[in-house]
Amino acid sequence: MKTIEPASIKITAVEIYPFDVRMREPFRIASMVSTVSANVLVHIITDAGLDGWGEASSLHAIAGETQGTNIAAARDLRPLLIGCNPLEIGPIVAALGRFLPHNTTIRGAFDMALHDIAARAAGLPLWRFLGGRRRPLETDLTIPIGNPADAGARARAALDLGFRIIKTKVGVSPAEDRRRLEGIRSEVGRDPVLRIDANGGWRRLDAVRTLRAIADLGIEFCEQPVAGRDIEGLRIVSESQPIPVMADESLFSPADALELVRARAVPAFNIKLSKSAGIRDGLAIARIAETAGIDCMVGCMLETRLGLTAAAHLALAAENVVFLDLDAHYEHAEDPILGGMRVEKGMVEVPEEPGLGARPDPVRLAGIPKI
Repeated sequence: MKTIEPASIKITAVEIYPFDVRMREPFRIASMVSTVSANVLVHIITDAGLDGWGEASSLHAIAGETQGTNIAAARDLRPLLIGCNPLEIGPIVAALGRFLPHNTTIRGAFDMALHDIAARAAGLPLWRFLGGRRRPLETDLTIPIGNPADAGARARAALDLGFRIIKTKVGVSPAEDRRRLEGIRSEVGRDPVLRIDANGGWRRLDAVRTLRAIADLGIEFCEQPVAGRDIEGLRIVSESQPIPVMADESLFSPADALELVRARAVPAFNIKLSKSAGIRDGLAIARIAETAGIDCMVGCMLETRLGLTAAAHLALAAENVVFLDLDAHYEHAEDPILGGMRVEKGMVEVPEEPGLGARPDPVRLAGIPKI
């Protein structure tokens, strides 16, 4: 690679790829069902022989975006980058935010690709470029909503893969949720850590009653028991029962983080790159949380190991990230990524090579018309 002059490097092209990844089975949460992981890849190319990749993965009921809207937004954002110095991440992502303030998912893909370029230019893995340190990272494995009678067997399968932490989706009905959790504990016992995620599926009273009723089952925390807009409801539920509550759909931006802190709504945050518009704002959320004494989880939508790798780098860069939910690739019927993070018995291994250390398989890309 030729010597890079930081002041003169310029973005020459931005390629956009619709990126559909087959699912093993439909993935159901309280607010929607996904039958395919309909993602978008962003490839930023420079005149210095450096390029970067980012991924947008939108669950429409959560982020309000689809593959179609992400592609349309990416087309509109692309001209803002041409001719810019990709190392000037702050001004670029701020300009993207001013242009499309509500399109956090696709902006996150642009942010991810810019960070990939910057870390590669520095010759550092992204986590080290961000000032992080290598430490153990352990993720859970998620069980989607399905037949409650099958939940125990799925939990057993997770343990057979070496996972020690199980997360299950809830939020359908209090009775069904109780059966699902009882089935898991009956099959795997009390040793595995058990987390739940309601995805905003309960009303306030149902949330309080349900969480009180399942507290004896040893639940580590509950993500987003009530609707994302209901900050007061989060506080009420959090204060009215013994299971810790984590904000997810209520938390997109640093401004949201400040609102949650001021409301004393929850003791924990879930940061997702597709909600936070990428690494820059994701780190800002983590810093706000750290100042307020709030623990964080880094989670995911339905990203491939490209987006998951970026999230793992973020986790290493923020010491108050103590929980991980980076398992979306287990829902996929294919793995179209080269390099990237690996999961071995629940432990996440992050690449050492410069940048993200992950790239789409060019053979897989060859059949996709770039935009």
